[in-house]
Amino acid sequence: MRDNRTGVVLVHGFKSGPVTWDPFRLLAARDPELAPVTAIPFEYATGVWTANPLQVLPSLDTVADSLKDFIDTSCHRFERLVLVSHSQGGLVIQRFLARMAHEGRAADLSRVRRIVMLACPNSGAEIALTLRRLLVRRNPQEAQLRPLNEQVADTQRTVLRDFVNAREITDRTCPIPFSVYAGASDNIVPAASARGVFPDAAALPGDHFTIVKTDSPTHRTYQTLRRLILLASVDDPPSASTAAVVGSTAPDGTGHTDVTDISRETYPLPDLFAMVAAAERIADMDDPEFRRSVIQRMRVQLSPVHGFTASHRPHMRDHLVEILQRCLNHRDPRAALNAFVGAVASLRPEEKGTADLRTLMGGDR
Repeated sequence: MRDNRTGVVLVHGFKSGPVTWDPFRLLAARDPELAPVTAIPFEYATGVWTANPLQVLPSLDTVADSLKDFIDTSCHRFERLVLVSHSQGGLVIQRFLARMAHEGRAADLSRVRRIVMLACPNSGAEIALTLRRLLVRRNPQEAQLRPLNEQVADTQRTVLRDFVNAREITDRTCPIPFSVYAGASDNIVPAASARGVFPDAAALPGDHFTIVKTDSPTHRTYQTLRRLILLASVDDPPSASTAAVVGSTAPDGTGHTDVTDISRETYPLPDLFAMVAAAERIADMDDPEFRRSVIQRMRVQLSPVHGFTASHRPHMRDHLVEILQRCLNHRDPRAALNAFVGAVASLRPEEKGTADLRTLMGGDR
């Protein structure tokens, strides 16, 4: 029987291990808002070479198969999963997804609510490439880190088609939002490689290694992971205080301005996640053009005094959170939320989700 906790599977990189995640796990264990979350490091053999003649370093396909069994066996009890990787770990996760799709098991991944990749060499890592080729011959993992690797490119095409851009759950497809981050000062995996072809990509402070050294609760990587993990639990909306933290975003969409400045005691607002859950049930909301129509109608309602803007997100849930976060940070949050509900109501007036949105707004619309 599965419990209602969220499992966060942590996948380390090349020449690394589960110790990479110790700073994050320590902070998460002390964070009361992450009490329903369990961090689970996944370990695999990696390195330059092995001294034991009876052993070999596994290929990424073998590591991906190991991750598959790990999720089936060690993570079976979790209702929801978030997969977080550093460096080569992102290639492992992508290979795992591709192999699941090829086996017709994509539907089994419906528990995976988000994938976060930190400094993943999606297009390879060029630093010391010539030296690596001389010193690390016949290493099946290092070969995958080289620029323009054909197998990595093939895997990414599968991941984009069957997961990132998927619209429904089938044997071969399963919509999963990806959040991809480069290290702002990473000289091992350049920002262009870390972003790759993924639509939801950004940068976090740090180099290739300090990006995961979350040494305080205010560390940007920790704050980002915290926000995304809480977002993955949207089916079970957190308390109002949690929603205030997760709903925080700066005007530029970076997520660093605390919306608790808009006090729910002095300016009561509906729960962010309840609004998202209601909006998701509205017909055509999964169509990006429909969501653009909603934003355009909001702009008309809120202009010329305040106006409204929201960045596009390819995944429906991410985009709805983005829109509603912008509403919470608007100069007049209630007017912005009413504009959202009004825009939806003008397009889909008879929907049950529309009625639920009106109820959440206290019948304002």
